[in-house]
Amino acid sequence: MKNSAEEVIEDLLKSTKLNIHRGSDDSFLYGRIPFGIPALDGLTGGGIPKKRMTILYGPTNVGKSYLASQIVVNAQKEGGTAAWIDTELSWDSDWYRKCGVDVDNTLVSQPVNGEEAMDTVRELMQMGIDVIILDSIAGLVPTAVVEEEFSYNPMAWQARFVNSALPKLLPNLKKGSALVAINQVRSSIGPVALDNMPGGLAQSFFAHFLLQVRRKGWIEDKDKAKVGFDMEIRLRKTKVGGDNWESAVVPFRVEGGIDVMESFIREGIQKKIISQAGPWYNYKGEKAMGLNGIKTFFVDNPDHFKQLKEEVI
Repeated sequence: MKNSAEEVIEDLLKSTKLNIHRGSDDSFLYGRIPFGIPALDGLTGGGIPKKRMTILYGPTNVGKSYLASQIVVNAQKEGGTAAWIDTELSWDSDWYRKCGVDVDNTLVSQPVNGEEAMDTVRELMQMGIDVIILDSIAGLVPTAVVEEEFSYNPMAWQARFVNSALPKLLPNLKKGSALVAINQVRSSIGPVALDNMPGGLAQSFFAHFLLQVRRKGWIEDKDKAKVGFDMEIRLRKTKVGGDNWESAVVPFRVEGGIDVMESFIREGIQKKIISQAGPWYNYKGEKAMGLNGIKTFFVDNPDHFKQLKEEVI
C-alpha cells in the first residue's frame, strides 16, 4: 500500500501505458492570437486561443470571414503560419490582400468533399500550422452525398458527418494550432424561429470558443449612404476565459474593414480617457468637433494616438 498521495502520483507518471501528466505541466499551456482591437481582445481574454477550436457564426454578410482574416493577419505579424480551407470556393486573393493578409504565405485548399477537407485540416494540425481557418462548416459535404443525385437528401447527413469527424480531428490540436471554423445560420421550422447552425448540435459542444457575429446598426456618410455597420460580436460560450455572454461592438466599414482608430476612440470614451459633451470631444485639453474631427486630430498627431492606445490597453 502506498504511503502517500505523492507516491501514487509518481508511480502513475512513470507508467508508459498511460498518457498522463500533472495538471501544472507545460503541455497544457496555450497562447493566443490577438485581434488587435481593444474591445475584441478584452471580450476574448486576449484573442483567439491556440490548441483550441473557435467557431464564428452568424447570418450572411456580417463580417465573419473578415474577422477570420484579421486573426490570420495578426498570426502572420507574429511570424506564424496560416492556412485557409475554402469549402465555399470563395477565396479572393485581391480582397484578402486588402484585408492585410500575406496571401503569398497563406496556404489555401479548396477540397472537393468533406473528407478531403477534414484530412487536410488534420494534416495541417499535425504539421503545427499556427492558425487554420475552415470556411465553412456549412460547406462540408461528405462523399456519399456528393456522388449521389441532386435530390438525394438523407436525414441529418451533415450533422452525422460533423459529429463523427470532430472527435477524430480535435486531438491534433495538441500540436499547437488554433482552429477557427466559420458557420452560417438557418431558421428552424416551427412556431418559434431559432437560428441553427448547419452541422448539428455537436459542434457547439466540441467548440472551446463560440462567437456570434451580427449586424447591430448602419453607419452612414453625410449623404445618408450606407458605408458600413456596427458589428456586434457576442461570446456565447467559452472554456478558455473571456467575458462569457458579453458582447463587443466595433465599427466595420465596407471599404476599410474594422475602423481601428474609431474602436480605440470608443474605448477611450467608455473608460473616460476622452470626454464628450454634445458634438465636442476632449482629449487631454485638445478639443475637436465631431467624430471625424477627433479622428483627424489623432491622424495629425500620431504620438497622441499611440498614447491613447497605451492607455486603453
